[in-house]
Amino acid sequence: MSRLTKAEQIIELAMMFQNSYCGLSINDIKEHFECSRRSAERMKALLFDLFPEKIEEVPTPDKTKRWRFVKGTANMLISFSANDFANLEYLKGLSNDAKRKKEIDELIAKIKALTPQKNMQSLDADISAIMESEGFAVRQYSRVKAEPKILEQLRNAMLAFKMVRFDYPINDVIKTITLNPYGLVIADKYYLVGFNEYVNALRQYKVDKIINLTILDEYFEKDEKFSLTDYCNNSFGVYQEKPLNITLEFDKAIAEDVLNYHFHQTQKMKLLENGNVEVRFISGGTYAICQELFKWGCDVKIKRPLKLKEYYKTYLKDVLNNQLFNERLSE
Repeated sequence: MSRLTKAEQIIELAMMFQNSYCGLSINDIKEHFECSRRSAERMKALLFDLFPEKIEEVPTPDKTKRWRFVKGTANMLISFSANDFANLEYLKGLSNDAKRKKEIDELIAKIKALTPQKNMQSLDADISAIMESEGFAVRQYSRVKAEPKILEQLRNAMLAFKMVRFDYPINDVIKTITLNPYGLVIADKYYLVGFNEYVNALRQYKVDKIINLTILDEYFEKDEKFSLTDYCNNSFGVYQEKPLNITLEFDKAIAEDVLNYHFHQTQKMKLLENGNVEVRFISGGTYAICQELFKWGCDVKIKRPLKLKEYYKTYLKDVLNNQLFNERLSE
């Protein structure tokens, strides 16, 4: 008898009904799942109960009864994993044929179009992680390292909904923090996000600054309304502040790069008549936004709000003045 759970067996049987042109008989089900005829009859009956109007009998030249799904019935049961996409990317990399690589890219795009949008962001991250672990991708960026042991402890605490306690420097004073850990935000550093009952508010802490971390034998109830995604959507990077309605305009010379770039989860892009690209998003984190804009040099303009434009001018002046000051000292 198959070691699959009953639910897994029914899903697998549904996929078989979907993929079979000639239909399946009771003997087919019995042989595939290595079960008794009685068990095969039960599985078929359950599937008929679940999809009463979606199963059709297939005409046969003999007395054997065969059934299959009406075309498209089980599409909702089909899902694609990060490993599926990583394998396609791997196969694409093996080919030296430009045409075939393009065809595989088109295939990947078609499959992604069938994948629910809400799953795509985590799926893309998982694909990158798989390819990195297999040696086909390298992360090339600067960030502060985090102690693997601490990350593992935090993961265990979050999975078990257990509180944590650690020492943390605040204004040059080491303080002991007790926290309900909610999640991690990964940017230039690892940031622990959680609910601090002492201040009765959400707080975030740099993981590389955490010392003497202990998982307490005390459980907490996570706020059901809290969403780590929504929490991050309110900021650019990890800086939490009142969101701004931001409009940027990028020069047409870099239009293709901009159209393929992810600035923020709320972004909306528009190709203007003059060839430039307009990017809009709602976010806090003024300082982090200015750091991002600095990378685009003279090819980006801040259209609104005025508050961000003035902040960016001040930011650039401070950077320039600091450079000039250092040059004078070195003369």
